Amino acid sequence: MKDSMVIYRSFYEALNGLPEQNRLEVWAAICELGFNGVEVELIGLSKTIFMLIKPQIEANNRKAIAGKNNGYLGAEHGKKGG
Repeated sequence: MKDSMVIYRSFYEALNGLPEQNRLEVWAAICELGFNGVEVELIGLSKTIFMLIKPQIEANNRKAIAGKNNGYLGAEHGKKGG
């Protein structure tokens, strides 16, 4: 479970053009994937839009995990004087 995630203006702008029901479904799916790592099953227009956003959320999550892990490794190396 994460405490934060990156939201891009392009997500916001793209979703604002959707009908309300689709917009709510996609925002919920973004939050579930970004915060909880859970992919929500969507259909139709909501699925199409989400599939365009999903790779960016996953990439950001991978970067956050790698940064966190490297931070720990860096602290260990720092203790050695390096």
